[in-house]
Amino acid sequence: MKRAVAASLGLCLGLTAASAIAQTKNPGTFVFLWASDVQSFDPAYIADTPSSYGVLNVYNRLLNFKGSEISEFVPALSTEVPSLENGLIVENDDGSVSYSFPMRADVHTHYVGVKGDDGSISWELYDELSEDKMAAIEPGYGEITAEDVKYSLLRAMLMGQSWMSNAITEVVTAGEYNSIATWVKEVGGVEDIADASPETLREVYDALASQIVVEGDTVTVTIPSSFPATLGIMALPFGTSIVDAEWTADVGGWDGDGDTWYEYYRPELSEDALFDVENGSGPFMLEEWDKTDRRITLKRFEGYWDEPASLERVVIRTVPEWTTRRLQLISGDADFVETPIEFLEEMAATEGVKVIDGLPKVFGRGLFFFWPLDEVDNPAIGSGQLDGAGIPPDFFADLDVRQGFSYAMNYDILIDQVLLGKTVQSHGPTVRGIMGYREDSPVYEWDPEKATEHFKAAFDGKLWDVGFEMTAYVQEGATNGVAALSILQQGLQRINPKFKLKIQSLPPSSLSALRNNREVPAAPMMYMGWGPDYSDPGGPLGAATYYLSPTGLVAGFSGQGYRDLMSEEFEPLLDEAWASSDPEVREPIYAKLQEMSHDFATTIFLYEEFGFIVVRDNIDGYVHNMITYGAWDFYPVTKSND
Repeated sequence: MKRAVAASLGLCLGLTAASAIAQTKNPGTFVFLWASDVQSFDPAYIADTPSSYGVLNVYNRLLNFKGSEISEFVPALSTEVPSLENGLIVENDDGSVSYSFPMRADVHTHYVGVKGDDGSISWELYDELSEDKMAAIEPGYGEITAEDVKYSLLRAMLMGQSWMSNAITEVVTAGEYNSIATWVKEVGGVEDIADASPETLREVYDALASQIVVEGDTVTVTIPSSFPATLGIMALPFGTSIVDAEWTADVGGWDGDGDTWYEYYRPELSEDALFDVENGSGPFMLEEWDKTDRRITLKRFEGYWDEPASLERVVIRTVPEWTTRRLQLISGDADFVETPIEFLEEMAATEGVKVIDGLPKVFGRGLFFFWPLDEVDNPAIGSGQLDGAGIPPDFFADLDVRQGFSYAMNYDILIDQVLLGKTVQSHGPTVRGIMGYREDSPVYEWDPEKATEHFKAAFDGKLWDVGFEMTAYVQEGATNGVAALSILQQGLQRINPKFKLKIQSLPPSSLSALRNNREVPAAPMMYMGWGPDYSDPGGPLGAATYYLSPTGLVAGFSGQGYRDLMSEEFEPLLDEAWASSDPEVREPIYAKLQEMSHDFATTIFLYEEFGFIVVRDNIDGYVHNMITYGAWDFYPVTKSND
């Protein structure tokens, strides 16, 4: 990480900043201004990064990521990180794999159930209990146990609301089912889960519940076969965050009965019992959510099982206007502000403010090839023939075409001049920090001679003679994408003036219409970025699978030709790697897949995406973890009074 360097600002702004930093405002309170919104505090409901900010800080999980590491973990509610070495991961004779989590004792939630003289249970703030009420806490009511873990995992899967909760279903079924609905429909032989019989619903519940076993203070999850991303999913701030079963039932959530779970399946947001309340065991509790003012206040939980947080409060406010956010940061009324990248240099030169940039993210940006293409009324392919006025639908099926395009891109100009050297060129589907990434794996570079060689070999030499004309697409406002396509456009023209690449910016909905939910894509090339949902490169949601599996996300929109290539060349190795739990077996396979993505020129891998934060200079402790997409964990954050 480095502090950005920028030119000095004008005299007026300098005086304003200097006068504003004389004293620390709001000591003990971290004021966080962004342009986003939290959707819900229910970990089983959320799937977006902004909503994870709340859940990450008010709930606990079995494991946490080890600082910024995305494939290493530390204990949280579980006292140990399962491994083959410590015996908490067991590869059973039938091919199934068991993960055991010994639970930490005496972990209380923010509200605990206190038994009154009349036998009734009332939920009261743990931090405010007298000694007498402490003694009257009903066992299990507001104390996280192994049973709460089982309940929380079942609840997330059975709600079927978010794709992050569905990822747990993929773990438990080892990828056989991507949601509870898919499972129910197959067992019941129905096309819609709503048509399933009560007997089918109960059968699926029993099968699911049998795979999560509680013995004393230990919960064991057994999956049918290897799913190496299991620990990574358990550490994510979504459906694997643990709720208290008794409290959830008391506020109107699922009661844990296997016969009633479908009543809580995919609720409307306003009908979700945990929509805007929480009772987690995390270092902060929800003190107030003012939806009119778009302000959330988190208060420090003094009864946290570890040391209490340094911050007393965190105020998260949605402020869409950059000018307002900027002025509040300069005056010290805000401690963090979401900042447009074009203002980084200005803010770095502002007294009392620091910019930390070049923070890596878990996904890259690239130019994606599509083939074969829709021929009907498709302006992107011109004439639809190789005649200099268009391209044929199978244009990118030719490996020499894909390699020629890859060598026609000037990656150094993009990274050094457009991205100001803040990141590195992508090496393939997996980025730094993910298994299979190697510094010495091959990458393409601007090489007009090699590009010419491949273009002359394409289509038996006809491409070089007649040239082509096609349109590539980019999302409106994606300035880096426009720059990347412009660099490629100039490179192609320099190699052969008959090579004509047009660039068109479209809104997200229009881009989606060109690639998604259609049998044949209509876009020859598109600038995009896609990233994994956990740190393991394999499995349904891993980086290598996303790009290189015939059933992966990229293959889903890139065309049948792309899918056929993945089936023939990549799928066998993906399956081999996923079948093993041994990293020493798996890593070289993923490294090989990374090399193959270069050899087959599957995508023009451009650069690894990066992030940055802009804060007051008395703020420290931010930990950037790219698998959580930079979500703020406020627990280690400090605010000095200097």
